[in-house]
Amino acid sequence: MNRLIDPILLVLKGVLVGFGAILPGVSGGALCVAFGMYNPIINLLSHPFKALKTDGVRLCFFVLGGVIGFVGLSGIASWLMGMNSNAVTCAFVGFILGTLPDLWRDAGAKERKGSSIVAMIIGFLALLSLLLLFRHASGIEIAPGFPGYLFCGIMWGLSFVVPGLSSSTLLIFFGLYEPMLAGISSLSMSVLIPLAIGVALCLLLLPRLVNAAFARWHSVLSHALIGIVVASMVMVIPTDFASSVGNAVTCLLCIVGGCAISLIVSWACAKIDRPEKA
Repeated sequence: MNRLIDPILLVLKGVLVGFGAILPGVSGGALCVAFGMYNPIINLLSHPFKALKTDGVRLCFFVLGGVIGFVGLSGIASWLMGMNSNAVTCAFVGFILGTLPDLWRDAGAKERKGSSIVAMIIGFLALLSLLLLFRHASGIEIAPGFPGYLFCGIMWGLSFVVPGLSSSTLLIFFGLYEPMLAGISSLSMSVLIPLAIGVALCLLLLPRLVNAAFARWHSVLSHALIGIVVASMVMVIPTDFASSVGNAVTCLLCIVGGCAISLIVSWACAKIDRPEKA
């Protein structure tokens, strides 16, 4: 039974990461951290043969889910966001909220020093300040096309390597989000090819540096990531969710539901005795 449940959970996590990465304000990297798959992914990109030997099966199921969530559900993401973007975003706030206990426990598994707490506060304030700066800046548009979609790919890659960075939020800012999402859902090669090139550039060039940093400063960086995840979660919360009683209740129920699902997934992972280190 455990052999059956484990792959299903990994595919589900991948789907949520891929689907969540499409949504405005949600960071694919933050979700990877939240679901305990950030380090395995970084290890795969920096030391592929070693990572495939130790975590190859898990990574295959997770990546499969990610592809399903990112490409297969992009049309659904567009439809859901059009129906009730606040409710969908709040559900992902709940998903992230439910992972925080595990993140806190795993970050302090080796040690938890004063510098770790300081790093967590700095990570929170730094990302919060950056996202607030983008939110209040004047809009700048980049024309859709090969250079624009290449830029989209670079932003996607950065959002996975740098947890908490929301590529979709930045792409909305530059006016590329909607045409990119339409291209992904229709499997347009003029969108998918430059997007894939941009992602590949980031994922091939940056992970070794990130992996080396974690090996040397695991506790400090792990706690900094918690601060980054919390900041991204705070910034994702819709500012107008309380515009009416009905909307507020819907959003709160979505947060509670997302949190419950996240906690159930964490419980199931612990139950099958396969803890995943973030």
